[in-house]
Amino acid sequence: MINGDEYIRRIKCYSRDMYVMGERVGFDHPNVEPVLKAISITYDLAKEKGYHTYSELVNREVNILNTCCRTPDDLIKRYDFQRELSMRLATCNYRCPGADAINAFMSVLEGDERDRFLGLLREIQENDYACTSALTDPKGDRSRRPSEQREMYVRVVEEREDGIIVEGAKIHQSGAFAADVNFFLPGQTFREGEEEFAVAFALKPEDRGVKYILQNTGMQAKQRDGGEFERGNPYGDRITCTVVLDRVFVPWERVFIYGDLKKVRELLTAFANSHRCVGAACKAGFVDSMTGAASLMIRANGLEKVQALRSKLGEMSAVSEGAYAIAVGAAVKGVEKNGVWLPDAIMANAGKVIGVEGFAKAMRHLADIAGGIPGTAPSEFDLRSEETGRYVEKYVRGAEDFSAEDRLRLIKFIEFWLTSSHYIGALHGGGSVSASVIFLQYMSDFSTKEDAVRKAINLKS
Repeated sequence: MINGDEYIRRIKCYSRDMYVMGERVGFDHPNVEPVLKAISITYDLAKEKGYHTYSELVNREVNILNTCCRTPDDLIKRYDFQRELSMRLATCNYRCPGADAINAFMSVLEGDERDRFLGLLREIQENDYACTSALTDPKGDRSRRPSEQREMYVRVVEEREDGIIVEGAKIHQSGAFAADVNFFLPGQTFREGEEEFAVAFALKPEDRGVKYILQNTGMQAKQRDGGEFERGNPYGDRITCTVVLDRVFVPWERVFIYGDLKKVRELLTAFANSHRCVGAACKAGFVDSMTGAASLMIRANGLEKVQALRSKLGEMSAVSEGAYAIAVGAAVKGVEKNGVWLPDAIMANAGKVIGVEGFAKAMRHLADIAGGIPGTAPSEFDLRSEETGRYVEKYVRGAEDFSAEDRLRLIKFIEFWLTSSHYIGALHGGGSVSASVIFLQYMSDFSTKEDAVRKAINLKS
């Protein structure tokens, strides 16, 4: 297992086509570097806190994010890790989709496909690679089938003796440019005649024709502006990108599914349930971070004795523990498939629904506790200015235990939580809430619940 600095040195050796505001950039760009810093913590914290497990594939301990979870305890360890990362980083750790893909692939692949995947997984574990995965296609006009707008979906455009050529794009990809290995999974199921889209594979740094177009929001602008704490969070906003595949060659040894519609359906189901469940644990950690900021803001404002505000902290804690409990419950009630322990599907999707509702509630409480100042405060640069610094120092000050600078740092951190892309990420990451509700609608056992009520009140009809 390597450390965070070793990961950063390795990533910076790669040649990647990354673009910010239309210009090609390197790994030292202010919108890129925070992602590397966040991922580096996944290495250091795993070693520090023991978030690893033994792998028979390489006969040694490996990061829990790079292995198959074989027991409920393995899943719970992973959820503990994800929760702590979210609390410490207050942003994405960028590796959970890769871990979900590893477990999803291992749960459905068989025969030669499984052997090919195991070959790559062995390489991942031997080198302690950071992995991510991509699912969401642009889709274009949603009323049209993929076969009617092929360019809007990742697809195979040429078969060769040594591999395939793929084209298309994936959107919403969190930190893909900072990973060693990128898995590509179909974003939906397909019908007969659409086998060209039913492809799942992995890309490595040496693959050519891959371009990463980074998002640009107000938080990314703040990162480019510089300063020590103006952006609020040293690990940055959740950074995503559009990944463009411009006739990318993929050797057969890294093609795991091609043309098998049934296998694609199984893979997507396993991935979605895994990702939605771990998302509940991640949201618990994010709410932990918001709760810490809210508690500090109460102290910075001298309002510790105001019970109405303290009660909001209790509600935020309930949200965090509730989301985490769903993840743990799904792990305990999970099922084994092909040697992989998968979370209970119904509970995993419930975690998505409850987690998003709780996340929104926690943000509302944080905004209420902080007041309006996260949206109206002067900048770090005003505090440093000879012209305005003394006024900011005088009027931003709060309780005696907090200097004006400390209170402004806290304000900027809360501004980050309330105005960054986190809520959108929470709402749609791993699929929309509506997708989970549809799953729950069809998979939940309503008849047993109906029968209980019938017997209780002696219904005759």
